[in-house]
Amino acid sequence: MALLGASGLLLPSAAILLAIYTAYLAIYRLFLSPLAKIPGPRWAALTYWYECYYDLFLPAQYVFKIKQLHDQYGPIVRITPDEVSIADPDFFDTIYAPGPGHKRDKDPEKSKALGFSTSIGATVGHDLHRKRREPLNPFFSHRSIARLAPKLHDKIQQLEENLARAAAAGDVVNLSDLYYAFANDIVNEYCFGHSQNLLADPPLAHVQRKNVDSVLRGVKFNLHFSWIRDLIHRFPPALSARFTPPAIRDMIRFRTGIRRDIDRVLNHAPPPTDKEAHPSTTDTTQQSVFTSLRDSPSLPDSEKSPQRLEDEATLLVMAGTQSTQLSLTIAHYHLLANPQLMARLRAELATTTTATPLSTLEKLPYLTATMQEAHRLGFGVTGRNPRVAPDENITYTDPQTNQVYVLPPGTSTSTSTFLVHANADLFPDPFAFDPDRWLGPAGVARRRYQLAFSRGPHICIGMHLANAEMAVALAAMARWDLRLFETGAEDVAMRHDYHILMPRLDSEGVRVRVLGRAG
Repeated sequence: MALLGASGLLLPSAAILLAIYTAYLAIYRLFLSPLAKIPGPRWAALTYWYECYYDLFLPAQYVFKIKQLHDQYGPIVRITPDEVSIADPDFFDTIYAPGPGHKRDKDPEKSKALGFSTSIGATVGHDLHRKRREPLNPFFSHRSIARLAPKLHDKIQQLEENLARAAAAGDVVNLSDLYYAFANDIVNEYCFGHSQNLLADPPLAHVQRKNVDSVLRGVKFNLHFSWIRDLIHRFPPALSARFTPPAIRDMIRFRTGIRRDIDRVLNHAPPPTDKEAHPSTTDTTQQSVFTSLRDSPSLPDSEKSPQRLEDEATLLVMAGTQSTQLSLTIAHYHLLANPQLMARLRAELATTTTATPLSTLEKLPYLTATMQEAHRLGFGVTGRNPRVAPDENITYTDPQTNQVYVLPPGTSTSTSTFLVHANADLFPDPFAFDPDRWLGPAGVARRRYQLAFSRGPHICIGMHLANAEMAVALAAMARWDLRLFETGAEDVAMRHDYHILMPRLDSEGVRVRVLGRAG
């Protein structure tokens, strides 16, 4: 009986303790926290469910809500109990690229969202990130990427062969799928020495592109409920298949393919023969990225584990495919939707041929301005990607009120490319596609606000590869006469933030009819 009495008191006691803890937490967050005086809605300061509502139930709209909060409260806003957003383009470098002597870690909770915890993109600590990135830097330097020009032109030939077949057959072509295949083939061959040769199989490219979209739509769920994903991964495969959401199943399939490639590298096995292999002009003696990491004397064995290399490869392939595909698709859509822009680009390209060196293309003003504008409206990583200063205060002065705010060490501080790239003071009529904004002295000065690749220690490692792919692809594709087919601005405009830009969720991509070569 005494035991029953004690157990009968346990539940009420637990409820009382929970109520006391909840009340204390609310009081602390609203009144006692070092962030209590930061402007913002009370619900955002009180609970993460405010962010969760805009992330999961609307869905993926918090980036737009944050802009509304800045319009209401000013340039500094508390957007979660422990995160502060600063919508001041000139403060970006203080948060992300403060210079030597200043450390910036990633927010450990936000880094869980993608699930590649040991990749350089998700590495939290400043020093560990630098250690992991250093062996990769030489592969992605401008000089190294320039040596890829023969492979780029080989893939452009395949790209154009798809257009020629479609023109002959009168078929509709999905440019989003072709650009996905193009970017995926390039990054896989660079990373592993082989690819799936997706340009030979556009329907497979379509399936994979849609699968990656599904994976990315799981990012917000993983951010708020990463423990569910981790729990499912602990189940036996036969059991987990019954409970795993489709997006996580897609990710498992994707990572299984990456793991096979990593196993081949670690076991010194030759790469498989590309399906319907296309004649290649690449120097086959050049080491792939991951064979080089495997053989690197500067990396300890712990940094060469299958899991570590799988995380790195998964992020490199996903980011190197999806972001490049998006920028190319955005650029090409707007060129087709605005014939006067295409005419200017073709006029500039009139003195070039398909054999024009990459180094020459990179110097063409209107081509590079078109690329810059596509990057701007692609927004790079659309998520906030906050930083933490582990050992110093971050001090911000509101230019409107002169109020000084001191954010103590450990505070999660962020802005987003959306807040900068959609800033009408920097980019008048910000959602219009206007390459002219990047030309002339004003355009050169504006480049400091081009943040699609971020800046500082975490600047996108694939920036030079992406720009090289865009230059050769746009120069070649501008020579074809295409007409948009059942495609509108909603198919390329940012409507959701799933870590990268996502247009309307039922979009099929940018589709065209191919009339033949232009002119």
